[in-house]
Amino acid sequence: MPISEALANRRRRLELSQEAIAKRAGLTQTYLSKIERAKVDPRLSTIQDVARAVGSEIVLVPTESLPALRAVLGQGRSPEDRPLFEVERE
Repeated sequence: MPISEALANRRRRLELSQEAIAKRAGLTQTYLSKIERAKVDPRLSTIQDVARAVGSEIVLVPTESLPALRAVLGQGRSPEDRPLFEVERE
């Protein structure tokens, strides 16, 4: 998923407006809208500011570690691939 989409999804899950996040990140709402729609190519520091404004961090993961990370996060599994039972986590 593109980072622009991930940031927009996170903002929506938090039920926050673009204006609120833009203010936290020190941006205009218009510029944040362009970031979320991938209409601009912002600096990495700007993306980091937006990520932090939605309570997230940018993490670099070596490409060869992606399959293991996805497995730990449970991403990429269809319902048929999931175990019939799992240990409950507290």
